[in-house]
Amino acid sequence: SQLVCFRPVAWDVPRVRNCLRVLLLAVFGVLVRAQQPFYTDDPAVTEPGRLHFEFFNEFDALQAPQYPNLRQNTANYKLNVGLPDHLEIDLDSPYLTIFRDLGNLPRSSAGIGDTNLGLKWNFHQEAPGSRVPAFGVSLYLEFPTGDTNDQLGSGLIDYWLNGIAQKHLTDKIRLTVNTGVVFA
Repeated sequence: SQLVCFRPVAWDVPRVRNCLRVLLLAVFGVLVRAQQPFYTDDPAVTEPGRLHFEFFNEFDALQAPQYPNLRQNTANYKLNVGLPDHLEIDLDSPYLTIFRDLGNLPRSSAGIGDTNLGLKWNFHQEAPGSRVPAFGVSLYLEFPTGDTNDQLGSGLIDYWLNGIAQKHLTDKIRLTVNTGVVFA
């Protein structure tokens, strides 16, 4: 009889490579603090002639410089319309509720916030087997529709440009990177 202390293992190289990528991301990832507008997106766009509706709700504890405002609830809808040539137009408008410290009046404010109008272009789609990710860009204009007296809007027309890259690491895992610049 023979004693086997070490059994050779067949390495699945793509799986090991993807595990190393996730491990490196976890080790070298950084904590990011952001206030709105810090939206994340993917490069995909709605099919031409189709409507896409999203609704999401976000509840935030506000940072100390926002005192006496303590918390904010944002209920937002997004309506996307697909255009030809991998373009998409987007309209979204939040309903905000801001909660303040006990000693401050009014204790809360609620109403429509600033409305965003955006255009997104998916200028490169990811191809199966390619190392090149999908790329997109979006330009958003934010119109001052929120009441500035209740702190529901900025009172300014803001505009920003976002860059988006996305690569599938496996069939079920993808890495999406967003970067953006607020110009006003």
